[in-house]
Amino acid sequence: MSSKSKMYALLIGVGDDLPYTIKDATKLYDTLIDPELAGYEKDNVILVCDKEATRDGILNSLDKLIETTNEDSSVLIYYSGHGGKYMSQHKFFLQPYGMTAENYATHWVMAEELTEKINAIKSNKIVFLLDCCHAEGMTQEGLLNMEGLAQKLNDKGGMWVISSCQDNQKSWRLPNAENSLFTECLLEVISGNHKKPFTEPNVTITDVVEHIFDEVPKRASKCIDENTGEPINQRPFAKFQMSENVVLSNFPRNLESHAATITELEPNIEKLDERGLIKLLDAMSFLGRRDEAINILENHKKTSGDADLLNILGNLFKEKYLETNFEEPGLISLEHHKKALEIATKEEDEQQIYLNSINLAFLYLLLDLSKKEVRFYADLAFNAAKNYYYPSPEKFGTMGEACIYLNLLEKAKENYNLASEKAGIRTRMNLYKDAYAVYTTLYDDNKDDPFLIFLNNKLLS
Repeated sequence: MSSKSKMYALLIGVGDDLPYTIKDATKLYDTLIDPELAGYEKDNVILVCDKEATRDGILNSLDKLIETTNEDSSVLIYYSGHGGKYMSQHKFFLQPYGMTAENYATHWVMAEELTEKINAIKSNKIVFLLDCCHAEGMTQEGLLNMEGLAQKLNDKGGMWVISSCQDNQKSWRLPNAENSLFTECLLEVISGNHKKPFTEPNVTITDVVEHIFDEVPKRASKCIDENTGEPINQRPFAKFQMSENVVLSNFPRNLESHAATITELEPNIEKLDERGLIKLLDAMSFLGRRDEAINILENHKKTSGDADLLNILGNLFKEKYLETNFEEPGLISLEHHKKALEIATKEEDEQQIYLNSINLAFLYLLLDLSKKEVRFYADLAFNAAKNYYYPSPEKFGTMGEACIYLNLLEKAKENYNLASEKAGIRTRMNLYKDAYAVYTTLYDDNKDDPFLIFLNNKLLS
């Protein structure tokens, strides 16, 4: 999503007996509409706080989102307040302003009602952030049966539901803090203050998840729960359906930084070592100048004899193929990966052997060229990755994908388990996308298929 005019948000801070939740929502509102930060158009951001955050106020605001957004919109929904679980019926709900133990039946917002509203939003890119107690229960069990949304997404977008804590945990505001811990970390990443230096042109939902999952438990554990005398335990939870990484903030000044890198390096392109050349190519990719990056690699004197550069070139053409479904870039990608594999084999470079072999298996399958070649390259990739000394998500993900091609699904699960233990959200997303494409091409695209359920639970939760 590139246009700020298509970015929408609904921010809810209930207040009532949690007055800081109003500050949470208001601070996020100020950050989103700041033209130097997220840059959302003010008319596209709905703020519902305090006495406006009643049951009717929340549901009516969701209806407004339904009316004003379309398939090209991105939608951010944020809730800060109480979350509850009706124990006798095992039902989850949000507690709007004015809800009490006496009037709950007419004042609460049930998870089923949220599901119905979210299903009705036309957007293909939705992020739902829950900063409340019992938030994981809402994410895992409450927001079920989003069939309309799941069917609508297909391969065109993403749905992310991120909760501030596990089902049996509290969502904390730490001593002397202005905002809740979850929202404090959310504001940092939305503002681009989650890493120094931050050079990317956008903050995406994977940036948000990576920062929150790292910082919330770490900061919570440094404080003591006065009721138990133990360190506070707060661990966020995420569940998502995706094929696209949703952009939440834009940073035009970082585009200028990448432009400066290109201005510095491009005139000396023939003198650059491999690391400098890759830095130049990365800057071009950030600016959407992939075709220029391809042209540089195709004409650079180092490329034809370098497995790493040929692998990058093959991946650039693979991206074009997957975006367009045009056969030609897929076939060109195939040839570059073959050349890279040939060089890597001569040099006994096991990492480049498995990287290029798994790409070849993938391309032979999707281009519908030869199942025999698919199995050949999958076997080659598996053995090269297995023999590669250094463990990594990339290694175990390659072995998992290779096992799908070879119909060794239990072994595939073993390796995806190992990969997920070591991988961040962004890497797990990429592993899922390739595994899903391979499995549904070879076997079954039924969402209730046990292996697809495994992939979803292991890599997208």
